Amino acid sequence: MRIKFTGQIPLWRSIIVTLAILLGIMPASARRDDDVVILKNGDRLTGEIKRLQRGELSLYASYMTEAVRLDWSKVERLESKSTFIIFLTNGSVFTGSLQVVSEAGHADQNLLIGLDNERLKVKQSDVIKIMPAEENFWHHLEGSVDFGFNFTSGNSQYQAELLASTTYRRGDHSLTASVDTVFSGQTKGGSTARTQLTFDYSKQLTPKYYVGGLFDLLSSDQQSLELRTSAGGLIGRNIRRTENTRWSVFGGVVGAREKYSSITSQSRTTDVAAITGTDFLTFRFTKTDIRSRLVMYPSLTTPGRVRMQATSYLRIKLARDFFWGFHVYENFDSKPPISANKNDLGVSTSLGWKF
Repeated sequence: MRIKFTGQIPLWRSIIVTLAILLGIMPASARRDDDVVILKNGDRLTGEIKRLQRGELSLYASYMTEAVRLDWSKVERLESKSTFIIFLTNGSVFTGSLQVVSEAGHADQNLLIGLDNERLKVKQSDVIKIMPAEENFWHHLEGSVDFGFNFTSGNSQYQAELLASTTYRRGDHSLTASVDTVFSGQTKGGSTARTQLTFDYSKQLTPKYYVGGLFDLLSSDQQSLELRTSAGGLIGRNIRRTENTRWSVFGGVVGAREKYSSITSQSRTTDVAAITGTDFLTFRFTKTDIRSRLVMYPSLTTPGRVRMQATSYLRIKLARDFFWGFHVYENFDSKPPISANKNDLGVSTSLGWKF
């Protein structure tokens, strides 16, 4: 059907027409609300399964003011005719319907994934993420925003920090963007700043191995570093991947363009380095979330030079998606091109929101 408008139409009428068209389309793509979840304590809930993430199964029904979050390990039975994208601990990704059974014959493999012409049996504990197959770009995003501020009246010293991170996942591809900005100083004195912007991409090749790339921008007054631009590629291996813990190691090569400045000199350098590191993540239902990354950069162009970046986050849930956070970071350079501080270490606390 083709609709053609002639003449001039007031803006407000155009808005009403557009909303009417959208509202007319939306019911046609509405999801089912007859999913059934039975918990191990006997509780039975019927509604719409929203997603499974970080060990929390979200379910919403019309009689609820907001979606409830259930401990995935406490689910005894589940049945849904909707189509989901299911992520397993071994890196596999499937699209199909879901069913958790409790019969004795399915004790080891109690989750059934309904594919086109067959059913795949897996362990419920092997499922780390579930999301509706028809969700748009924005629903594929997950991340967090943290803000912290400290002030000491005795010497008028302050520190403010903003951390934000988001990850987009589609099949066996994932892209993470993060920013970490810290300002500190005294109201009647000098101030220092540190800003880091990072993009990480990865593609799962097999259940154990993945490849990826990184792009990083770092500026640190503490190390007299105006800007370091780094880009490189890597290959990684998953050491442990369960429903609530993930640990991997990786290695590769990275190139960096650096600009340093100080009172006496200014320097621009290019450095090529190997890269080796580890990522660790663990979380517990409704309680804690710990993330750590350690990366070493042994230089291939400057013998004896080794750079290191380390970050660690501890988040404790306060209410729903809000949490208290504790953050530690350090940047170390064993042989900076100019006379500058070798390390930049920071510790902060913050309040955050996770989505």
